[in-house]
Amino acid sequence: VFILGLSSLIKLMSDIVDILDSTTNNDSININVDDDSDESGETPFQRLVRLHASPSNYNERKNAVKYILDALRLVNDLESLYEILSCTKKLADDIVTQVQIDTLEKFVSIIEYLIGNVENGDVLIKEYLFQSIIQTIGHSNNRIRKASQSALIRLFEMDQIKSDEIERDIIPSLCQLDRACDDFKNESILLMTRLTQYISSELVLKYFVPTIVQQSSSIAFQTRKTCATSIGDLATVIPSSAVDQYLVPCISNLCSDPFWGVRKSCAEVIHPVAQVCSKESRWNILSPCLIQLLQDQSRWVKTAALRVLGYFISTFAQTNEDKQINSTKINNEQINDLSVQVEQSIQINESDKFNDFNYWREPLLTNIDFNQDLMENFTSTTRKQSLLEISKTYDPDSINNILPIELLDFYTSIIEQSHSSGVETDIVHQGAHTFPAVALTLTNKNWHLIRDLHKKFAEDLQWKVRRTLAYSLHALAEILTVEQVEEDLCPIFDSFFRDVDEVKIGILSNLARFLKVLQLSTRRTYLDKLTYLTCVDNQRNWRFRFESANQLYELTSLFSSVDVGDYISPLTFGMAVDKVADVRHAAIKALSGCYSKFNSENAQIQTEVFLDDCHRVFASSQDWKLRQVYINLCESIYKLHVDTPDQYALRFLGRLLSLKEDPVVNVRLSLGTFIYQNLINNEFYIDLSDDWRSQIDECLQILLVDRDRDVRASVGGVYEARGTPLSSEILNDDSDSSIQNNTITLGDEQQNQS
Repeated sequence: VFILGLSSLIKLMSDIVDILDSTTNNDSININVDDDSDESGETPFQRLVRLHASPSNYNERKNAVKYILDALRLVNDLESLYEILSCTKKLADDIVTQVQIDTLEKFVSIIEYLIGNVENGDVLIKEYLFQSIIQTIGHSNNRIRKASQSALIRLFEMDQIKSDEIERDIIPSLCQLDRACDDFKNESILLMTRLTQYISSELVLKYFVPTIVQQSSSIAFQTRKTCATSIGDLATVIPSSAVDQYLVPCISNLCSDPFWGVRKSCAEVIHPVAQVCSKESRWNILSPCLIQLLQDQSRWVKTAALRVLGYFISTFAQTNEDKQINSTKINNEQINDLSVQVEQSIQINESDKFNDFNYWREPLLTNIDFNQDLMENFTSTTRKQSLLEISKTYDPDSINNILPIELLDFYTSIIEQSHSSGVETDIVHQGAHTFPAVALTLTNKNWHLIRDLHKKFAEDLQWKVRRTLAYSLHALAEILTVEQVEEDLCPIFDSFFRDVDEVKIGILSNLARFLKVLQLSTRRTYLDKLTYLTCVDNQRNWRFRFESANQLYELTSLFSSVDVGDYISPLTFGMAVDKVADVRHAAIKALSGCYSKFNSENAQIQTEVFLDDCHRVFASSQDWKLRQVYINLCESIYKLHVDTPDQYALRFLGRLLSLKEDPVVNVRLSLGTFIYQNLINNEFYIDLSDDWRSQIDECLQILLVDRDRDVRASVGGVYEARGTPLSSEILNDDSDSSIQNNTITLGDEQQNQS
């Protein structure tokens, strides 16, 4: 802490000296503040040209900087533009530090203006500004360096740097760090890391990686810490072989650094390195490094290592294809060992060539390629038995073949370590967040190793830990077997169902995916518990009901039509009358799913009950919002195409067309939009009987002469603009009924927004 405080104090003193230097180095200069009153008749361009040329008064040159952007915006000829940029270049190269600082800090705005508003602005930047940026990128003054680095990054972001300029001009300035001060070394390393996303991996590997690896051995701990921080970004850019060759040994050395800040940085970047390195490096080098960091004496290092432990374990996860390749590789290696043993056992000693036994018996073939022979042509019973034994001894799902067991030991004790003194409680939350990835890595055959840890997470006192686990419960169920899910996860699922709303929303968001994993008999036991979907602590939490309605739609495909009619459909009808429009719209989709389920299984009784409820609850309701819900439901069912035209007309069109004279504009507007966009001029309309077509035509004719102009426009009528003031239109019989009825179109959506 003392060293960090001392370094910060030294840096602060350096900045103060820079500021004082800009004023004290020019004591002999005559300081006369420019009087704006004498310049009232000058343009910004004229002031810039006049002030920047003052050789003896640095304050005038300093004041000239503030006119650069205004002069650029007002310039109207190329000659003046060239003059402005020439003045800018001279000010950027000024001998006075403060003038340089003020000018370079304007470079980002100047670059953006030239690229966006001036033709061939990129050429002008390279001619007037680029060299000033390159020359000051390694300046001894901290503010000058930062200003030039900001301008350089902006050029990269706007894709104004070519590859040859990178290698010729920029990289040499960044990589010459041997004689630079420590602050500049750190800034250059950070700048290299920042530029890796804009530079090709070949250049990064050729210049940046060797420089950072070399600086990782610096005597300054700040430089080593900066190098450790940059390793993670470099690893994502260069090839995996280069990561193994350069970065893995580098991070291995830094993990034993005497300064705890360097070791903490190593713990923070070990996961991205493990993602791209080879499995051998991950197992043999990085795993011991992480185990060492987990046992570190510094609580900050230990905390950082615990945070990334789950992520690091997830890098050992293999696909089925990887497992097959590894299994084949191991079997081939063992087969080669077996062939060598067989070859050695039948070799004939030179001294025994004339032995009586060897003389009289039939000679053996001595020039056999046993490796090739055993691999391809050797089909004897002995070899088959040996291969069978080899295949039995290798288990790709064995924990010893997946990851180092020490890492799993630390992970399973993460709660105990988090409760110990000196370790933050947020570690438990991180462990719960990475639990599905760890379970996927271990496979369901090793579920017993982390089952108790999962139970402890589910019983944690922090609701955010339980919430994280609730959101991932469906993913865990898809990893485990059905028996494991029903035995170990269902009790936790039940407890979350009765938890606080913040936890309950986690399992609710993926309810259908979790129940899909279960056997049908177990799944049906949750039908009675669906009422918990609407039981919330805060009734204003309409998003909870919205998510419930979405899940009810997904559940219709998991149960029979009888179960849907008895349990899911009543809940959906209840949500369809909700006060919030988004909840009603989600419930409409769920109701159409129920109807589709009834149709697909020819459930006549459930269909009749469903239709009666629709007509009673929606079509005949005194609430105009529910009548509008009926229209939207008819539209949703129509788009499913589960009914023939006549069947659909018999079930819905009668009540639907009766709303053509509804007193509320919103209802008539929804009806006109649905009919005009879906029910006419298509195959559905052609396949209808003449009676239904005539009723649709009659409805359209009535809506075409509706007193509300929005309704007329919805069915293809002419939208007439208002020609009279609002006050006089209210008294007019021909005025919009939306005003007469004190209703506003889309008013429901406004309520939803509130």
